[in-house]
Amino acid sequence: MTPEESQANQSILDGVEAVGGGYVWDAEVFAVTLMDVSLADDKVIPLCGLRGIQQIALDASRLSIATIAALAGITGLQSLVLARRTFTESQRNELSRLGPQIVEIDDQGSLRPQAATRRAHRI
Repeated sequence: MTPEESQANQSILDGVEAVGGGYVWDAEVFAVTLMDVSLADDKVIPLCGLRGIQQIALDASRLSIATIAALAGITGLQSLVLARRTFTESQRNELSRLGPQIVEIDDQGSLRPQAATRRAHRI
């Protein structure tokens, strides 16, 4: 990763912390969580600029399918954990074609049946 990419990542991560989210970014793991924060598209779409991100976990209750698809399209993303959002089978299939494992979490914090798509990645 170039110094410019690292600086851009840090700027995005500062924004994550500013809205109440968190992250882990070290030599082995790069993950962002916004599970406890319900944000609109305009606050989440900057995550698409992260380089080297492995996992994003967020409350998807206020996100459009277009924003979720943009997140799923991040190069190298291994898993996208989505809470408080129900998807149709068609939406689920479309998201699974974009690359990362898609994990849906219900309102109680449990994995939705049939919701984990693709093979599991451990990070």
